[in-house]
Amino acid sequence: MRVEYGTETIEFKITRSKKAKNTYITVDRDNGVVVKAPEGVLDDEIASMVKSKAKWIVQKLEEVGSEVEHGEIVTGSRLFYLGKSYYVEIIRQNRKDIEVTFIHSKFKIYTPKHYNQIELNEAIDRFYKQKAEEKITKLVKKFSATMKLYPEYVGFRKSKTKWGSCSQRDRITFNPEVMKLSSSLIEYVVIHELAHIAYKNHSKEFWKLIKKYMSDYTEKEKQLRVFEKKV
Repeated sequence: MRVEYGTETIEFKITRSKKAKNTYITVDRDNGVVVKAPEGVLDDEIASMVKSKAKWIVQKLEEVGSEVEHGEIVTGSRLFYLGKSYYVEIIRQNRKDIEVTFIHSKFKIYTPKHYNQIELNEAIDRFYKQKAEEKITKLVKKFSATMKLYPEYVGFRKSKTKWGSCSQRDRITFNPEVMKLSSSLIEYVVIHELAHIAYKNHSKEFWKLIKKYMSDYTEKEKQLRVFEKKV
């Protein structure tokens, strides 16, 4: 199930139990948002509860999103970039830092002789953030001029649950891992968030505006959901 909270969409699962006496919400990295409830509680009641706790849920989702890692990366692993998955080669050298490069359709990651997975994940995060800043800043400028919608701020912050967000003050934040998506999907994410400057919801008017600048937006939404299951 899902509920709308401003520009956010909160997806959640419901588990019911005969033994449960109260309804409560849990948010964690592995399961997302789960509502545990007694058997007699209706879906509409649960949805209302989720909406009443939406601010807290969004905050918790941001917290667990910051903990997301890429898993154990070794030579032979694969990382997504611009819609495709590419081979990773780890190259150990006499150096102090980790450098992530993408050359000739391959990730080459230069590391010290001794390093840990946390440091490697952080270096990969920096790679995606740098590429996102380079690409998305240009796209925001391009589509802002076309749509006549200008954000007060554009930032980049990792998230487990969303590709981008737009605050009530028209501050747009993108998940750097948007760089894992194809170029057309990245453009869709940018258009989607810019449209939230005009409409702080997912109303008919909002989707009508999206369609004006990306006629196949429904297909793009489907592609995003499919991609999310891959990563």
